Amino acid sequence: MLLLAYPTMKKLNWFLLCILAIVIHSCSDEPETAQTSSPARRDTTRVNVPMDRDDAQFAERAAISNLTEIEMGQMAMKKGVDKRVKNFGMLVMKDQAKADVKLQAIAKAKKITLPKTVDVAQRKTLDSLANISGQAFDRAYLSAMMNDHISNIKLMQTASKDLMDADLRAYAAKVLLTDKRHLDAATGIKGWMKK
Repeated sequence: MLLLAYPTMKKLNWFLLCILAIVIHSCSDEPETAQTSSPARRDTTRVNVPMDRDDAQFAERAAISNLTEIEMGQMAMKKGVDKRVKNFGMLVMKDQAKADVKLQAIAKAKKITLPKTVDVAQRKTLDSLANISGQAFDRAYLSAMMNDHISNIKLMQTASKDLMDADLRAYAAKVLLTDKRHLDAATGIKGWMKK
């Protein structure tokens, strides 16, 4: 009798194991279609989360800063007299263009509309630089870049700690390092020009 019960007991264990697997699988949080879908499809639910207002305002301010510094860099390359000013303008323009591409990608993913032009205050600075030439331009450009970078460093320091969105916080932390390098370079060039 014991020999006959063993195969039946083995079948019963397999049957219970299969039932347990089905129960565990049916209790999972995700529907079966979500488990088989691509990772990009699952991530779309996160994109629909409303963006924090402060995060969106930061992105807008960062975009204006990028646009301003790109335009200032172009101006320095054209109007600068000192070779260091021209080279610095090119460096700033390239770095800010890279930062802007990253910011645009983040904004697109987060459905943030960024400005396409600089604001009134930045336009005033750009217009005043456009009306200056020679060494006066070089000095005014470096002063404007120093002021802009000091302001941006404060913005990026706060944003890298306080923003809700992780992508924007990471962006701010990276741009903060670039802005510090730019400020150091502008300060060095301006100091050398005074000699």
